[in-house]
Amino acid sequence: MNAGYAMLSTVKRVVLCAALLLPICSAWAGTAAVRPGSGYAIASNPLDDKDPQYTWNDFRVYVIAGCVPKNLPYPGLVGSIWTACNDLDYAKDKVVESRFVSCLDMFTDGVLHGLIIEEVNNRTWESFRFSCRELQPDGTLGTRSEKSPFLFNYEKEGTRFETTVPMNRLTMGLHEVYNKLQLRESLLQVGLEHATAADIHENGLKGKDPSSIQVSPRVPDAFGLGGLIGSKDWQCPPGMVVTGAAIGHVPDKKEKHTRPVYLLLECRKLFYGG
Repeated sequence: MNAGYAMLSTVKRVVLCAALLLPICSAWAGTAAVRPGSGYAIASNPLDDKDPQYTWNDFRVYVIAGCVPKNLPYPGLVGSIWTACNDLDYAKDKVVESRFVSCLDMFTDGVLHGLIIEEVNNRTWESFRFSCRELQPDGTLGTRSEKSPFLFNYEKEGTRFETTVPMNRLTMGLHEVYNKLQLRESLLQVGLEHATAADIHENGLKGKDPSSIQVSPRVPDAFGLGGLIGSKDWQCPPGMVVTGAAIGHVPDKKEKHTRPVYLLLECRKLFYGG
């Protein structure tokens, strides 16, 4: 667990249900889906009316994966170690954030299952969207997949890449590969970090990261960089899974393609009804 999460855990756990033992703070607070015998479910707490993607409470937080531009409109603590963007010219590069889309808009217990990227060349993307599936009571994923709307979709044609997690595992973070030649160029490649529902939930109750973490195939392809790359793991706090996303990017002046800067990942609490 990184230092940011350690601090988060210390603050949050003093108000967690198990610690307070208050009726309003039961294991089923904030979601009507979790009842004894119902199995696994996702916290369904509503988002804030203002800047919903930045909603932060005991059941829903967000992680910024990549680098953080100085003008990110954040309301306070973010769920990741801060990595400043050092490859942006703020006089010329305007970072825009896409609309935020949640898998809970598609399924009652929707979780993020895959990423779909169309890349023109290294860190130049045509489009980005993701896929969602329904979490089943036994902790696996349902057979039906739904794709999010495009978070951006430009005209210059690129090559399609997709990465998904196994059907018996849940996304709980993002593995990022970045170019560290001179400047930190974010999101050169990405893979989804995943673990079993039981591992995420049981270790989450102890404030620990899952022990069964694996990474999906990294996309897009990246060649010719040799040892000039670094990597970073961006993970939800213990006991949470990824359920949605937005993306920050710098569009080309002619609006033909764009350059990714960061992914905002929605993390929601995973419950188990026994």
